[in-house]
Amino acid sequence: MPKKLEGVIIALPTPLTKDENIDIASLRTLVDYCITEGTNGIMILGTMGEGASLLDCQRQQMIESTVEQVNGRIPVLATASGSSTRRNIEHVKAIDKSGADYIVCTSPYYYKYPDPESLIQHIERIADIADTPLIFYNAPLFTGNAVHTDILERIIHMEKVAGIKDSSCNFGNFVELLRRYPDKETRPGTIMQGDESVFDSSLLMGADGVVSGGGVAFIKLLTQLYGAAVSNDRMRSIQYQQQFSKQLSKVLTSDPQRNWLYSIKNELVKTRIISNAYVTAPFPDSII
Repeated sequence: MPKKLEGVIIALPTPLTKDENIDIASLRTLVDYCITEGTNGIMILGTMGEGASLLDCQRQQMIESTVEQVNGRIPVLATASGSSTRRNIEHVKAIDKSGADYIVCTSPYYYKYPDPESLIQHIERIADIADTPLIFYNAPLFTGNAVHTDILERIIHMEKVAGIKDSSCNFGNFVELLRRYPDKETRPGTIMQGDESVFDSSLLMGADGVVSGGGVAFIKLLTQLYGAAVSNDRMRSIQYQQQFSKQLSKVLTSDPQRNWLYSIKNELVKTRIISNAYVTAPFPDSII
């Protein structure tokens, strides 16, 4: 299994052309920018990466192109998501062949799965066929399926699961998971926070790292936040969190629920990191 994930992981937006194809030139520039700025890993095809909206051939192109451009410099986390176990398994098989370092696996979405055992069986079946270690991505706001702390604990103990990225925005449950494994060195897998509003608190409580989509425009600030928190410098970590939240809020405009994806890409266009801010329809491609 690769070295334990920690630090600042950037959830990469997918650069697109006007006709919604992958903008490979912008992708290469974006990857190099993230590495130069100091990110500890890149996650692709997640929520920020529009993974659920892309065609399968585009997903594969995104994975292969990213792995090629990274060239082993930092870990690549490729997301597998779908509404069924069978669909996820097909994505996992494709990622296994790509050279990505981790597979990020969500719970199924669209349908409700009120029985926690169905999720356990879902992850177990995926793990059985995967050669690449898994990171479980808890994102109930997008999947529609909440995952209780007890289930997260069972998942993180699975043999091929290397950790959990929690974007539940349920800080109480996240902290409870950290309390059960207060020692980073002996916990069964990495525990990472995906809720950008509580990065400082999560790291001070012992999270191994953070995963940020909006942070792609503020990587150096996030690495400063991470460094302060793991040094147990509470005041500086809070100050960096306040700076990050303020700057991100400014980028996301007054209607972030509508424009968040375009707004982040547009910020990267302004700084000439990618060429265009195109998004997959029906996301709006403008700010009102």
